[in-house]
Amino acid sequence: MSGEVPVAETSSAENVDDSQAPEESLEEIPVVLTDNPYQDSFLANADMAAWLKIEGTKIDYPVMWTPRDENYYLYRNFEGKDDNNGCLILDTDSSLDPLTTNLIIHGHNMRSGAMFGTLTDYEKQDFAKEHNIITLYTKERERRYEVIAVFRSQVYRKTDQVFKFYKFFQADTQEEFDDFYQNIKALSLYDTGVMAEFGDSFITLSTCVYHVEQGRFVVVAKEIETGDWYSPFSETNNTNND
Repeated sequence: MSGEVPVAETSSAENVDDSQAPEESLEEIPVVLTDNPYQDSFLANADMAAWLKIEGTKIDYPVMWTPRDENYYLYRNFEGKDDNNGCLILDTDSSLDPLTTNLIIHGHNMRSGAMFGTLTDYEKQDFAKEHNIITLYTKERERRYEVIAVFRSQVYRKTDQVFKFYKFFQADTQEEFDDFYQNIKALSLYDTGVMAEFGDSFITLSTCVYHVEQGRFVVVAKEIETGDWYSPFSETNNTNND
């Protein structure tokens, strides 16, 4: 709803009869649909789940999702051809529809800077402040996230009784949320100043680092707002890799 409720002119505000003021409209402002900027890419490959972009960085890539074989694009490019860079991969246990609490995206830490080769720049707090917004373009809408925690971790043994960031996908209870939230805040290399609460959604970017065996560098961001909503488009003639 836009604009203030108009009030009839009077010699004194105290004499205004509020009962005569017109009621605000209860109608919702309609969503204005725009064309998806990555429509051609979605149409080119049905395995593309979204497009990930961080302004001012090299991270500007399609995100692939292949539940039948999570590693299909580990060493393949968007066209399915052999490529050491691979693609960014949405974890099999993450889902955009229905949306899981946490979306985990994996990518190679390439020396060339490709894929998540520059993700470790977030170790510097000043860099994180300048590049604190992460944008995910899905088929339906633009989702915007703000960096909430940055830390180093690792892939642990199944028997290790420790916090495993890569196992968190859904918080159906306050307790599940608290376990995730308190741990990422405790691990964070610095205080981002961003807070979260039960019911919030997150995106987690993960890449290999070598401070320990099976080391991982992790950036977690909280969804803050929804950008444009996109017009539906036909998905006929999509390629697939079955």
